[in-house]
Amino acid sequence: MSVSSPRSACASPVLRDQFLNALDGSDVALLRDLATHLQTCTNTLPSATCLLLGLPQGSTYAVGALAVMGRQS
Repeated sequence: MSVSSPRSACASPVLRDQFLNALDGSDVALLRDLATHLQTCTNTLPSATCLLLGLPQGSTYAVGALAVMGRQS
């Protein structure tokens, strides 16, 4: 198991894929749940997902998660 600094975290590929699939499927409840687990993920979102969420290319999953959470409130 790798250790990461408190300010950066890489979510598992499975969790990131679930987030992308929930976005594609417009599964609001699942998106909300997954977003809470991605708030510190420093992995980069795919470009198409950035466009979908209205985010700059190169945004992280953490930024995407916050955008999703903001839309849900």
